[in-house]
Amino acid sequence: MKATNIFNSASIAPALRCVASRRTLSSPRQRGFSLFLTLIALVILLVAAVAIMRSNQMGLFSSGNLAFKQDSVARAELVNVRVYALLRSGGALGDSASLAASNTSVNYSATALPGNVQGIPKALIDDSLFTSFGTSSNDIVDADSNTTIRYLIERLCDQPGNSQILGKVHCVSNPDSNTQGGSSTQQGMTLPQNFSPIYRISMRVKGPRGTETYLQSTFLNPH
Repeated sequence: MKATNIFNSASIAPALRCVASRRTLSSPRQRGFSLFLTLIALVILLVAAVAIMRSNQMGLFSSGNLAFKQDSVARAELVNVRVYALLRSGGALGDSASLAASNTSVNYSATALPGNVQGIPKALIDDSLFTSFGTSSNDIVDADSNTTIRYLIERLCDQPGNSQILGKVHCVSNPDSNTQGGSSTQQGMTLPQNFSPIYRISMRVKGPRGTETYLQSTFLNPH
């Protein structure tokens, strides 16, 4: 008995066409999904690249600030040299009488100047106030590096006058060391000491692109 094939070519052809049509319809969807994933990957790479660039820029900015601060500290030595020259014998501030009164020609104030919360004199921050306490011609200018150093010298007293008379009541001073005599006649005796108030140098270093650094140092009268 011969087996008969119940399927004929006419019935198979529509089924093949149906499968082919389904595959053809699903192909654009797959391509669209792949394109979506590719766009997401590109966005992630772009964000990562921007983050790396900003990180590098911040690193360069921080390095630049550190280098400027180090350079400012080094340049501040120029002010210290100038001030110590004024305090030497024969200088504009070389004796007690000259230190008793303010002298704007050398940026010296015999009293402590009003300052901000950090203790920086307001006259050093605000140029309009500076002329009452100093002279702009005393600025140290370096055209090559585009930096300008302005400074003020203060005696930390609340009023002008001879510091020996004002004493600790009106001036900030270094704590007494209570030095003891060492000779056979002075052993155990406290040696008298001349009163010396504390002096302060405040500096503003102004550099390129409006950058500013403020520095301060204190010292005792070397006389």
